[in-house]
Amino acid sequence: MNEFEFIEKYLSSKKKGKKFSLSFRDDVGYANNSIFSTDTICEGVHFLSDDSPSLVAKKLIRVNVSDIISKGINPKYCLLNLSIGKNVDEIWIKKFMKGFDSDLEFYNLNLIGGDTSKTLQTTVLSLTIFGNLNNKKFIKRSSSKINDNIYVTGTIGDSSLGLFCKKNKIDVPKKHINYLIDRFSVPIPRIELVSFINKNASASTDISDGLYSDLNNICKSSGVGAKVEFSKLPLSEAALRVLKKKPNLKKLILTGGDDYEILFTGPNGLDKKKNITKIGKITKEKKINIVDFDDRINLDGYKHEI
Repeated sequence: MNEFEFIEKYLSSKKKGKKFSLSFRDDVGYANNSIFSTDTICEGVHFLSDDSPSLVAKKLIRVNVSDIISKGINPKYCLLNLSIGKNVDEIWIKKFMKGFDSDLEFYNLNLIGGDTSKTLQTTVLSLTIFGNLNNKKFIKRSSSKINDNIYVTGTIGDSSLGLFCKKNKIDVPKKHINYLIDRFSVPIPRIELVSFINKNASASTDISDGLYSDLNNICKSSGVGAKVEFSKLPLSEAALRVLKKKPNLKKLILTGGDDYEILFTGPNGLDKKKNITKIGKITKEKKINIVDFDDRINLDGYKHEI
């Protein structure tokens, strides 16, 4: 059973708390004029045992910040849960907390509590994050409309290609390899676009499970479909160099997770803003059509197994 099947079977059908959970069909919950979200990163999946503890801490904070800012809300408070694995010692924890404190300051976050425990195997790290609504408005996944344009911020696919490069040798200049690995190790949430998203987006989510999966979440929640032009997806120079060597990795642009860019819909002209690209349109057909891409390839995207 994957994450989406678990939500559909055990959570979405429950009526209790539906108002606050948004029927469990969004990245966040809503209560007391605040938005809440939580994300977990696991050793061996989202970070590797030899990764810098400081960078692991930054990734933990930033994947959570990404959820909140995609709703057009600034994060304010957080709770930290540490389940420390067998490979972690006090030196690791000290370096982790140095990176953690640095990003708390950078994102103006207040740590107000949490919990610690120990596992017998790998490390599991979780953060719960929340922020206040200033104008009683936040951008849901379920409010996209037919003929809305589809936009993404930044470049797509860098993180998954970075993980590939981290695990495999590839004949590409080192500067490009390092760029992609950095994108995997330390996401850069588009905090500078919070107000823009709040003001202009009709529906929004961050790209954590892959562009295709997260667009599918918007479409299913909104009862619409989408047409995306693969040739218009913004790719970094580093990604293009890797794909030239390994064309079979093209699927990762659509299905690879951990980009933590923002995927949103809205009216014409929003791509005039820096770092925003229009990639398609919302349609009435309840399916996703990827133009100039081999549709025979399975594009389910990344799913967390349970």
